Amino acid sequence: MYRRLNSITATADTATAKPSTLQALRNRNFAMGLGGGCLLAGLHSATGSSNDFYDYRFKSKKDPDDLASFYGGEELMELFCIFPIVGQIMMRNGRFDDTGNFVTTGFPGQLKANMVFSDEVNEDTGMTDWFNKRERFRDTLFGYTCWDMVINFGFRTLEDGTRECYHYGQYQTRARRNT
Repeated sequence: MYRRLNSITATADTATAKPSTLQALRNRNFAMGLGGGCLLAGLHSATGSSNDFYDYRFKSKKDPDDLASFYGGEELMELFCIFPIVGQIMMRNGRFDDTGNFVTTGFPGQLKANMVFSDEVNEDTGMTDWFNKRERFRDTLFGYTCWDMVINFGFRTLEDGTRECYHYGQYQTRARRNT
């Protein structure tokens, strides 16, 4: 019986033993993962700004007023939110401030969105000839701009009557101190 108790306590002691933090840092996989994460964060910090960061265009035969309604409505923004919980947090819990900016929860901090809608109606046909929605998203935290991005969505009517739709990333900037 004495022998059996010793074997039980020996297995209990080894099961509760945890590696120390220093031992975890000495683990090669952990160290490589930590180093890789720091490297990616540094690279993003150094190269996080760009102009014309994307430009996607395609042709459509859809009604121009339907296209303007889609690009100007909230359906497009819900597509960009991807997950319903993100749409709930960012779109439904926001408010408009005195200057017309939409203020909501950002990641991290506070997100301000400013939208400018432009269009032109063809006098001969009475249909929308072109439409553009310019959106500026600016995320701030403790006096720092975490990111600042301007994107454009819209379309223009070509000579053959089709519409060229575009999604254009005008610029994005990295973190900086607000002055």
